[in-house]
Amino acid sequence: MDANYCREKAALCLRLADGLALNNPGRFQLMDLAEDFQRRAKELEIEAARDATRSNATVMQSLENVA
Repeated sequence: MDANYCREKAALCLRLADGLALNNPGRFQLMDLAEDFQRRAKELEIEAARDATRSNATVMQSLENVA
């Protein structure tokens, strides 16, 4: 599961919620799901950025050791 997948699911939940009546309990559940998917997408992006930073640091350290 990646951030794009979570964003797509959040958008789908919001589209489905928009099709329901304002007082429909399912609407609120879908909106909550959309928020959860958006939150997870942010977490995955942060995690990916950290991993990329660690990878770059490891590569730089390896290059320094070779030189």
